[in-house]
Amino acid sequence: MLLRFLFLACLCLAALVALTPSARAQAPAFSAEGALSSDSGHALVEWQADTPVLLEISDTAQFTDPRPVYQGDEGAYFLSGLAGGDYFLRLTDADGQQSSIQELRVMHQSLTQALWLTLVGAIITLAILAVILRGARS
Repeated sequence: MLLRFLFLACLCLAALVALTPSARAQAPAFSAEGALSSDSGHALVEWQADTPVLLEISDTAQFTDPRPVYQGDEGAYFLSGLAGGDYFLRLTDADGQQSSIQELRVMHQSLTQALWLTLVGAIITLAILAVILRGARS
């Protein structure tokens, strides 16, 4: 009799646990603290989320014209081809919970710096070729 009572008590307890609504998933959150920055027009954005998310990007912090760039259950996305300027990122999970806004600043290297580096590279390449050709004649 006692065994039957314990069995029924366990069965009722299991039913109560199964019917109890589960805890609500936490809102998605970006991994990086503060603003992200890029000098090349690309960036890896990482986050933590319990459910699939929608990653949106906007030119304004108010998200007046957000563009979806990723939807799925991965924890990161590689953004590329971004022009110089400030961008704002937001995550929305399947329950509609939104992350805090992540800022991304893109400042490309200057054209002057790129031209100087190209010139230095060309000079080094020509110097190497001259040494190789001079050594081949000997």
